[in-house]
Amino acid sequence: MVKKLVFIGMLLCTLSWGAKSQEVLKTDTVRSELQPDFVEEIGDSTDLVVAGDGTANWFISLSGGVNSLAAEANRLYDNFIDRSRMSFRLGVGKWFTPVWGFRVQMGVGKLSGHSLPLNYYNIYDQMADHSTMPDEMLPYLSEKDGTTWFHRKFTYMDWSVNLMTDAVRWFVKEKQPVGVILFAGPGFSHSFGSQGLSASNSFAFNAGIQLNVNVHKHWDIFAEFQGNIVDETFDSQIGGTPNERNRPLEGYAGLTVGVAYKFGGRKFTRYAKVHPVTYESIRNIQPPTVIEKPQAVPEDMVTAFAVRFFIDQYNIEDDQKLNIDRMARYLKSHPEARLELVGYADKETAYPEYNMKLSQRRVNAVRDYLVKECKIDPSRLITDAKGDTQRVYNEDYRWNRAVVMKVVENDK
Repeated sequence: MVKKLVFIGMLLCTLSWGAKSQEVLKTDTVRSELQPDFVEEIGDSTDLVVAGDGTANWFISLSGGVNSLAAEANRLYDNFIDRSRMSFRLGVGKWFTPVWGFRVQMGVGKLSGHSLPLNYYNIYDQMADHSTMPDEMLPYLSEKDGTTWFHRKFTYMDWSVNLMTDAVRWFVKEKQPVGVILFAGPGFSHSFGSQGLSASNSFAFNAGIQLNVNVHKHWDIFAEFQGNIVDETFDSQIGGTPNERNRPLEGYAGLTVGVAYKFGGRKFTRYAKVHPVTYESIRNIQPPTVIEKPQAVPEDMVTAFAVRFFIDQYNIEDDQKLNIDRMARYLKSHPEARLELVGYADKETAYPEYNMKLSQRRVNAVRDYLVKECKIDPSRLITDAKGDTQRVYNEDYRWNRAVVMKVVENDK
């Protein structure tokens, strides 16, 4: 009964931890027909960061090291280090935010420890009398300080599902080269039969800490200490020290080092919270232009306009088409004029190579709209893409998700 209560308690703790990880998705975020993701609010510093689609933030890890058994009375015979044996772990997981993720892992290795052969030797055998010592155990009996000890050696395999959190990102907003990962979750352990003792199965609880170092866009190296709590029968024995209460749980723990490969890199999309009441007013705010107006401007002269885009998007929203239509009317009334289209992307999101392609797509989208919808001769359009190499707006980095339209040739 005690063992069941312990496992139920650990499982409830894990579930509550998982529920907490969902708190980043607040109920006051807004979705719209024109923008399928979270809406941005200009100047808001309460950005949300979520994982992208596809392979982004999926990873696979492989590590090796040592494990040590903590069972029965073996701590009275030798220490934790002397009982250490080789172990290996394979994990697959995904980071949903820079703070929270999950992992499924499998471990395999050997365990070793000395115990006192008391009443029960092989609790899973088919004999009615479980205190009968199998002949295969006899070569592993030894004497120490007048006491007979049994040297238990066996191979194990385990599986676990971990909830992971990067403790460093609790305190800093930006990406760090070093992470301290805490993880915990339920699992299952299996010990293979050996030395005349039968195989055993046990529910488990896995937890630990990982020091993770990012060395490349796709590669991390890490050192990890983790342990598993299992049932007392994990090593196919029930035993302890004489005249002492027998503990209901055993365990094993160890240190491994390894590498992790991130399939799509570590990329997250940044969004901002906005209250529904302010949504419509925020959507139509235009950033100030950095291009100075001449002192004397003809009444119908158009200097420059910006077509704004949402994060990681290059489709033109309906409200932004108004500026393009206005520029098209000017071109039609001034046949000698030409129009320069320069695309930009904000430096704080994604990588330079990606942002250059994104800014080019935005320019192409505006050009295609002018040609196909507004019937402007493509020879009158000059296009260029700057990616994140230049900023047209310094007030807020998000304003740089734009294509700036400027009249560059006018005989009048």
